[in-house]
Amino acid sequence: MKKFFEKIFASALILILLFSGCSGMDNAVNTEQNLSDYVEGEDYQNFLSSVSAMAKAPNGYYYFNDLMLYYFDEETKEAYPVCNKPNCNHQTASCMAFFNLFQYHPFMLSYYENALYVWGWEEDGSTRHNYIYEISLDNYKRKKAAFLFDGTSSGSIYYIIHRGYIYYIKSGGTDLKQQTACLYRVKIGNTSTKKEEEIIYEYSGIGAEIWSLTASGNRLFILNSSYGDTEGNGYATSYSVIDIHSLESETLVGNGAYSLFADGNYVYYGKDENTIYRIDLTTKEETFFCEIDGPCYISADNNYIYFDNLQAVYIDKTDEKNRKITVCDKNGNYVAEVIPQEPKDECYFGGDDYMLFKDMSAGKVYAFDKSQLATQNRQFIHLQ
Repeated sequence: MKKFFEKIFASALILILLFSGCSGMDNAVNTEQNLSDYVEGEDYQNFLSSVSAMAKAPNGYYYFNDLMLYYFDEETKEAYPVCNKPNCNHQTASCMAFFNLFQYHPFMLSYYENALYVWGWEEDGSTRHNYIYEISLDNYKRKKAAFLFDGTSSGSIYYIIHRGYIYYIKSGGTDLKQQTACLYRVKIGNTSTKKEEEIIYEYSGIGAEIWSLTASGNRLFILNSSYGDTEGNGYATSYSVIDIHSLESETLVGNGAYSLFADGNYVYYGKDENTIYRIDLTTKEETFFCEIDGPCYISADNNYIYFDNLQAVYIDKTDEKNRKITVCDKNGNYVAEVIPQEPKDECYFGGDDYMLFKDMSAGKVYAFDKSQLATQNRQFIHLQ
């Protein structure tokens, strides 16, 4: 069992590393928001994917593909480059939709208050200034939205934008020695390179790491990991929950849990290879939710819970022909299955309207209309 969980967490870390403001307005956290309410345009879009190169806007989805930024229009069911440059053929680096790998990391994308955000950097002699950049949806111009830190990380960073702040972790790899991993935050709009990084949570231990971060309502959820000794024995994990106002934290679930997903006042997680449990965040009551076919990624929208067994394909070497996304209602009852076109296509679960997929090897992107879940005639919309 230990090896099983080590493989799961190592796989998730690899995904993070691979795929891994505004206008002077007051972006203060709204303390009047209820704990479990989802605020469109202000909250982290955890329903897409834990490491997402896509972001949902009111009438469609933005996504990166082959270093280009595209928009999928839900009404026309077409996708096109995010560029308004006259006579641009969208084939060169001068295109407004192109993101240079030497300046940006076009493998994570966020939407917040009618703008897109991407991690990038600026070289100043021998110093690298890391920023989150804002992309205007009015004219597609880019500007600095927040300064993160100076220097380079030996691994990568992972960030989310939620209720006025950018929360981020630095993943530099694990050393089997006593160390402290940190969760940071910076307010959107703070671009000063003179500020000190604000640490809001620390986790210490041998080989200590924080490498999963999500948010729902007024709560952050993180995954901690460490070892029992410097020989690499006693690998252990735990999920913690942090209040974004008081910054108080507590352990939510201990060793062995994986793929935790927060949905309003509930969290869902894998307790072993074939069992999903649910925790009521108000009462802290833990109950059985459903059974699954092997380890999975979990997501939800307002109507359904989704279980993607891509983990089983990669980790347990489940036969690729058995790849599927299982759909259940909010009571754990089976609804349907969605079979990707290719067994290793990445799934971006989406909002209430669409589920999107990407063939990572061929660069193909396609969408699935969730209104077809109740029918047998299911077709994909090919975007690229």
